[in-house]
Amino acid sequence: MVQTQDYLVREARLADAPGIARLVTQLGYPAAPEEMEERLKTLLSRQDYRLFVAKISETLVGMVGGYVAYALEFTPPYGRLIGLVVDKNYRRAGIGRLLMSRIEQWLREQGAVLLLVTSGVQRVQAHAFYQRLGYVETGLRFAKQLE
Repeated sequence: MVQTQDYLVREARLADAPGIARLVTQLGYPAAPEEMEERLKTLLSRQDYRLFVAKISETLVGMVGGYVAYALEFTPPYGRLIGLVVDKNYRRAGIGRLLMSRIEQWLREQGAVLLLVTSGVQRVQAHAFYQRLGYVETGLRFAKQLE
């Protein structure tokens, strides 16, 4: 566990599903607590995935998730960010920076040499946040629904 000021950062638990659903909904991806509980059952059971939450007292105010992946271009593993969100009422208080530091630390412990972050083009403030943390823009993402 990492604690700074009044924030506690720890690994996510299944009981965090309602709070994580609320945060993911704020990010623009509506999720009911029951849906998030099912997703967490899968994610939390995997050793190559980690989710961390930030709490103030009993209030979940942020979360970050990432996983370890492998590439053809280089040998060591790398990390992918699967989500970062801080409650809209707690932004600009250092919580996002603290969460990113924690997922980076976990990925380093797994031997990862790089962390890739994908962010929607409309999230200009998020882009500036990542740049302040030392991330650089390296490409363009394409997506296709397979349903």
